[in-house]
Amino acid sequence: MCIPILKIPVKGFIKQGDTIPKVTVKFSDGYNGNLTTAVVKMQIYNGNTKIIDVESGNGITVRDETSFDIDEIDNNTLPVGSFLGDLEVTESNGDRTTYFNVEYTIIKQYTI
Repeated sequence: MCIPILKIPVKGFIKQGDTIPKVTVKFSDGYNGNLTTAVVKMQIYNGNTKIIDVESGNGITVRDETSFDIDEIDNNTLPVGSFLGDLEVTESNGDRTTYFNVEYTIIKQYTI
């Protein structure tokens, strides 16, 4: 089974220093959990260094039982490059599932 990749930003790229827009994720009809009682967590790494660490209530906003937002990052101080991580959901019963990998691509900002 291949884990899908969520590329952020969803369309294209983001310049270093620019705002990274909110991304809304909605699980399909086959999702049997309830995000309102779960913990949604995402971590992104630059090599072995964690550069993004967000979860429900702190960078991730749960909208309803099947959807959530990865909140906007308005003070984007991320380095230039392509960075990988993943997103997992821990259900209220303790079951933990990684639903997709995440890739952030940041390109150099020339105008400062």
